[in-house]
Amino acid sequence: MKVRIHRESYVRLESLAITDIILNIFIFFFTAFSLVYTFNPARESRIIVKLPQADIKSPADQTEPIVVTINNRNEVFLKNQPKTLRDLKTELESLIAYNKTRPVIVRSDKSVIFDRVVQVLDVAKNAGVERLGIAIEEKSSGTHLSH
Repeated sequence: MKVRIHRESYVRLESLAITDIILNIFIFFFTAFSLVYTFNPARESRIIVKLPQADIKSPADQTEPIVVTINNRNEVFLKNQPKTLRDLKTELESLIAYNKTRPVIVRSDKSVIFDRVVQVLDVAKNAGVERLGIAIEEKSSGTHLSH
């Protein structure tokens, strides 16, 4: 005599379809938010640099300066894109082609090897930049040196 075992199936086609839909929604949102975070322009412009300090304030200029950044790993950035010194020269030449007096500001982390800053300044000068400067951070009023 055969005994039939009756199993109840709790998994139905409707529950599988809903699970599939929910997983697809999660995948969509995770991908979308990941892309939004990756290509966020505000996040791209945050190259962390600790600027050296000085007491001098520079006057406001009418033309927007070109900013070259050197981070603490001695990497050079122009428009938040990593550049070699050769690429930096060609890009600076094209950026100042119509306006030789457009200022170029070098932002360098204070832990950068000074030779790297000199190399960047030299590349900018060879590219034809007439107005060249180094970004500094203003000292707080309590840290002035007395002579």
